[in-house]
Amino acid sequence: MRKVGAVAAFLSFCAAIAVATPSRANDWSAPEPVRIEGYSGEAMEPFLARDGQYLFFNTRNDPGVDTDIHFARRRDDVTFVHQGVLEGTHSPVLDGVPTMSRDGHFCFISPRDYGLTLNTVFCGRFDGKHVVDVVPQMDLKTARLGRVIFDVELSSDGSQMIYAEGAFSGGAVPDDADLHLAERGASGYARSRDGARILQNVNTDALEYAPALSADGLELYFTRMTGFWIFRKVQIYRAVRTNPAAAFGEAALVPIDGFVEGPTLSTDGHSLYFHKLVDGHFGIWRVTR
Repeated sequence: MRKVGAVAAFLSFCAAIAVATPSRANDWSAPEPVRIEGYSGEAMEPFLARDGQYLFFNTRNDPGVDTDIHFARRRDDVTFVHQGVLEGTHSPVLDGVPTMSRDGHFCFISPRDYGLTLNTVFCGRFDGKHVVDVVPQMDLKTARLGRVIFDVELSSDGSQMIYAEGAFSGGAVPDDADLHLAERGASGYARSRDGARILQNVNTDALEYAPALSADGLELYFTRMTGFWIFRKVQIYRAVRTNPAAAFGEAALVPIDGFVEGPTLSTDGHSLYFHKLVDGHFGIWRVTR
């Protein structure tokens, strides 16, 4: 997706304590880098598997770069062992933004046939080494060229998907970007009529994207871009709710310095992973609470 016109420009650019739920505090540690043994490239868009055993990520998404999804096996909380490119997801264009339910249902973003279908979302099944049975999610195709779904996150049980969609008209960032809800049916994921209510307190006039759900579905982390030109800020926010059918409340900033985006939360809720730009290089970092 990021290699298609203005979409490429946006995602190359995108490379206050939150309200706590009754059972979880929100005091975060200082960030620490995550090491991927056997891998020396840049890493973005991390996703930590629900069992914590695999870290999925994609390479840098600059135009002209063959962006691929990679995966690594857990050694400890901040060390993973590189397993290579995730076969079954690769195409000649960008493939990125991995997400997976606890039963191995795997989805990602690719613009491989966007010009023909207006779809960028593909889903299959992770078998421990590959993604198999990959199919396009045609019920999520956009209304017109220039509108693009560019981020996806599955709920732990795979029944729902939160995705980011925006309109691109040639600038470095989209004209708009908000989060939306999809539900899984017999033919795949389709847009939910309940999404506007669920996310009404999250979406703003700023750009919201890169969603991440907690295992119980009560916490939503995402990236928000605010400001203009050189005054833009890219930060991670958190919103909570009391039950999986309720709307999320208003989001509060997760206090992490620097250019940070693309959060993913461990199943126990104690570790938040994300990518961070340091000295022109994107890598994966972690904070804990």
